[in-house]
Amino acid sequence: MDLTTASFRPGDKVADDAALLELATFLCGGVLPRQRVLTLAWLDADDRVTGIAVPVRDVPDRPSDDDAARFGGVIASVTQQSVPGGSVVAMLERPGERSVSPADRAWNDALRVQAAERGFRLHGLFVAAGGAVRPLAMDDAG
Repeated sequence: MDLTTASFRPGDKVADDAALLELATFLCGGVLPRQRVLTLAWLDADDRVTGIAVPVRDVPDRPSDDDAARFGGVIASVTQQSVPGGSVVAMLERPGERSVSPADRAWNDALRVQAAERGFRLHGLFVAAGGAVRPLAMDDAG
């Protein structure tokens, strides 16, 4: 899907997969990424935008076990303390082609493993590259 100009405010409902993709597109800012950034945004228990979004710059190409554990710990902590019953949406921005790369798959796998191990809900994981935003599904892991 090409980038759109949808905007989201705290309290906006993310009702379906199309709205989730629009939120991910909004999080990436509608630009072609020049560096790797992982933006984490939280939805409340009713799938409404909370306004909590954390962009992490200069993330590694592929997450090490320590990287995965660090991100998983932060996500679990924010979810438990600030958004109980909520979920996280992860947006990986990177330069390069729009096709899903092995590094994208490594991030997908690492965050899904952390979600399972730490008990938080990963509502969606997306990659922005080559002027497009696309979801990463469970079968994109590994």
